Amino acid sequence: MRSERLAGSDPGATATEGRTFRRMLMVSMLVLFLEAALALVLGLVFGESREPEPGEESVSAWTLVFMPFLVMFALIATTVASAAVVVPSVLLGEVAGRRAGGPVLGWQLLLAGVGGALLWPIGGWRAWLAAWVCLGVAALVARYARQGYFVMVLVWGTLAVLAVFGLCGLGLWTGVIGD
Repeated sequence: MRSERLAGSDPGATATEGRTFRRMLMVSMLVLFLEAALALVLGLVFGESREPEPGEESVSAWTLVFMPFLVMFALIATTVASAAVVVPSVLLGEVAGRRAGGPVLGWQLLLAGVGGALLWPIGGWRAWLAAWVCLGVAALVARYARQGYFVMVLVWGTLAVLAVFGLCGLGLWTGVIGD
């Protein structure tokens, strides 16, 4: 019964071709991981474009040693954020949209913003806004999680990160970024 309810609006859809909690969780984790990769690329590019402080290295040996562990911490963080905030905001937003009225998308974004408010004590309103944007985008993409959707998000998301990396590299090379 639950798999039919999560399967979507098509009454003939089964759990194998429709939306499930697992598919939404996996797509949400992927989107958050791609957003972290994009933030890392932009941080590296704009970190390279500024003038270094005296005695400061751009990439140290410790950075390279701990990079695989950073990926594991990012994977744990995306799993927790997806399971605790993103997927529940998608499901609860749909329930709130049916019961209280209003657009389902609005409820989902509101609930993602409430989940992002957990970072307010740590980083203030900027951290809340960044978390709201990241969780909101993950919720918007995860709400369409069907069979084969993960691969499509993986391919297009990776291409987007590589395109940003290439454009930023071109901008550094030509001097448009920095100087």
